[in-house]
Amino acid sequence: MAQINVDYFLEVVKTGNFTKAAENLYISQPSLSQNIKRLENSLGVQLFDRSVNPFRLTYSGERFYDYAIRSKELDRNIRSELLDIQNESAGVIRMGIPIWRSASLLPDIFPSFHEKYPAIQLQLMEGPFSDVRDAIEEDDLDFGIVNTPRPDHAPNLVFDIICPERIMVGAPAQSSYVREILGSCSYHNGFPVAPYDIAEHFPLLLTKPGQALTVKVENYLSSLSKDPDILLRTGNTTTAINLASEGMGCVFVPERGVKVCGRPGKLVYFYVDAPELVWSLAVVYKRGNYLPKVCRLFIDNMREILTAETHNDSMH
Repeated sequence: MAQINVDYFLEVVKTGNFTKAAENLYISQPSLSQNIKRLENSLGVQLFDRSVNPFRLTYSGERFYDYAIRSKELDRNIRSELLDIQNESAGVIRMGIPIWRSASLLPDIFPSFHEKYPAIQLQLMEGPFSDVRDAIEEDDLDFGIVNTPRPDHAPNLVFDIICPERIMVGAPAQSSYVREILGSCSYHNGFPVAPYDIAEHFPLLLTKPGQALTVKVENYLSSLSKDPDILLRTGNTTTAINLASEGMGCVFVPERGVKVCGRPGKLVYFYVDAPELVWSLAVVYKRGNYLPKVCRLFIDNMREILTAETHNDSMH
């Protein structure tokens, strides 16, 4: 008797097209159609309404789709949990992280983790939050490390806050205004404190609209009395930092990134007492999914390191 594969049904629903689904599954379209027909016959219901173009799920199809998704999640969760029981400190972590965040964070947290758990492999997917979000929702990643976006961007995901983080303002060290501030300012966590309106005194080098950093910075800029002088927008924070270090304007950089791309001698990074320039670093994973033990070990290790650093900073 020919086998029925529920994954074929799920792929048809995902693509909305039998031809595309067959291509993705590396089978012929007639074979796919026959599999779906056998599934419908075994269930005794019609899953697709083929009288309309494009086809759509019947009510029975919608109910079966919900069941199939939950069934796959339950199967994946129990397999992960049983694997955890068998292998306490070995396995693979599938993690997503924005490229720039990866460069500024992983050097601080991965070496110590690898030393503790050399048998655990880390598979990275580096890309924008939208790609990380989609990969987590498609179960291609276990979790991601991101800065918290607005909740409506990812209703199916859970954001586990690790620690708060300041967004610093980097300004050209040779600027007369910078030298004026440094002559009389106070310090916070080792950074000089700038006037709230420091961004009104420089052309701005900003990240592009839609990026999480841009959302936070633009909320801050909207609170200023003057319209911002935006010199350039770039999708790469490092580009903005390099241009600012040549005296072209000021740049907004997450505090952890200052350690990696500080450009000492060329840029001075300021703390600004603005609630808009604070965000949270978070672990994000799919709601309802079992998080494997190897992932929890990595997250706990990261939380321990970053919490200790945050505590040490607060003591200065």
